Amino acid sequence: MGTNPVIGLLKTLLFLVTFRVRFRRSDIGRVIEMEDGRRFRVFRRVFLRSPHDAPQAVFVVRFTPARMTVRQNIAFSLLPMMIFMGFRGFRSKYWCVDDRSGMCQGVYEWQTVEDARRYESSIAMRFMTERSIPGSVSSRVIDQSRDRYWLFRPAGIVSGRTARRLSEASS
Repeated sequence: MGTNPVIGLLKTLLFLVTFRVRFRRSDIGRVIEMEDGRRFRVFRRVFLRSPHDAPQAVFVVRFTPARMTVRQNIAFSLLPMMIFMGFRGFRSKYWCVDDRSGMCQGVYEWQTVEDARRYESSIAMRFMTERSIPGSVSSRVIDQSRDRYWLFRPAGIVSGRTARRLSEASS
């Protein structure tokens, strides 16, 4: 439960008509550097206005689409968005691309680790895997309560351990 595509679509439509969906244009074009040194350009950012506490999980997925250019994948990525935004626990997503290699990256926030794991095994991930170059899909779930994950800092990304060290140094 929680990742039924029909229910996801219906909930997304409800979120749209009740103005809970927000697109953050200020993040578009930002380049983020990940822990492994790979750089990705943000091409879309969406979040749901939510009365819940801060999201407790981050889900990061990378893949290289098969039989699609970067431009085609950016346009195509609007379709699955209409389903997964309605999945239980979804809070936000950054869509990113490495323009040189064509590798794509999604950084999602989920209300709970269980919600993120449920998405990791959902029909949406199976669909992504099927339309990607074999072996190019990788993903991980980060428990925010154990390893706070900060996506942006002035020079790129900060991992949870680095964020803790920076916060301890400034105290």
